[in-house]
Amino acid sequence: MNNKILNLMQFSRKAGKMVSGLDACLRGINHHILRLVIVAEDTSARTQNSLIRANNSNPSPVKIIVTGTQQEISYALGLPVTGVFGISDKNFAAKILEYWKAEA
Repeated sequence: MNNKILNLMQFSRKAGKMVSGLDACLRGINHHILRLVIVAEDTSARTQNSLIRANNSNPSPVKIIVTGTQQEISYALGLPVTGVFGISDKNFAAKILEYWKAEA
């Protein structure tokens, strides 16, 4: 996983612009708060399908990217192991997407 993405995720967490966990991200999608959802590669298919279903029923879908591992991301952010992270700030989301596309 790109260190620039992890750094931006750390900044967004410290700024209060990040939520973590499936329930928080589903709430953010349903309330149109999130701009980007980051899912770890080793997150279960059931969790990924829940996010996709919620996102598809949303009139303004959120971009979902899959990158990194749960252990790697959670450790870098200082959080308990989780595989779903939501970014609510449009600038953080845009920059993370830019770095993610450059990585792929």
